[in-house]
Amino acid sequence: MKKNLNIFDIDYSKDIDAKNITTMKVSARLKGVFYPKNQSELIFLYNYLKINKLPFKILGNGSNVIFSKKAENLTILSTKKIKPKIYKRENFLYANSSASLSQIYRFCLQNNLSGFESLAGIPATLGGALYMNASAFGHQIFDNLVSVKVLKNGRVVSIKKDKINFTYRNGGLSDCLILSAKFLLKTQDKCQIQNDFVKYMLLRGEKQPKGNCAGSIFKNPAYVSAGYLIDQCGLKGFEMNGAKFSNLHANFIINNGEASFADIQYLINLAYTKVYKKFKIKLEKEVELI
Repeated sequence: MKKNLNIFDIDYSKDIDAKNITTMKVSARLKGVFYPKNQSELIFLYNYLKINKLPFKILGNGSNVIFSKKAENLTILSTKKIKPKIYKRENFLYANSSASLSQIYRFCLQNNLSGFESLAGIPATLGGALYMNASAFGHQIFDNLVSVKVLKNGRVVSIKKDKINFTYRNGGLSDCLILSAKFLLKTQDKCQIQNDFVKYMLLRGEKQPKGNCAGSIFKNPAYVSAGYLIDQCGLKGFEMNGAKFSNLHANFIINNGEASFADIQYLINLAYTKVYKKFKIKLEKEVELI
């Protein structure tokens, strides 16, 4: 059911299914979704939900998150309808949080700027990528970051990279609303940028499966791949109803369209238990279960 709330004059969808706004496509009822059209509406809603202590989750492309029945009272604050804004000044690139990594890459290609080639295949908005410090092929979103503009404690502030406590697959920005970011990139020949992008996309196609999934389930432990550990436990291709460890990469769980949250959680717990029993390594979840 879609309607426009007069009190806010902001698009709102009430009582929606999470499978319609996430890449994993797992069904779960949510209280509703707000779709602010610009940054002012985004900030207003964020403050409103915070002040009134209403449970909410900010969502961009909906990857890396799976909702359960416990999310029925959760309100989603989506950046889907905020127009991407990307521009440059010399070799500094500026982008707002709703811009996708692929859109940023295309802008970089047009302007001979290198830095997003390896990240362009990640199905995330910039906000989500910064939130989790997205990485691929040895490169992470924070590599070329200069600063992030956020809403924190009711104020819009710019935080320099060296003031952010980011780690592997964790952007250290969970206590604020990410609005935009500034990057310092390198000038590069357009053909070289495109060649590198194609190289990374081919590697992605060889190693990462297609279909309904939420990306990597676990973070890679030091010096070893989580997918390798899960594979060595004999779980590659193992199924639970509609959920399955990918035959291509065991750190991905694929939903055939019928998987429940319980099915996926069972596989996650199974992998954690078997890997610990065999290798004495405690896998840490990368995907967010709500």
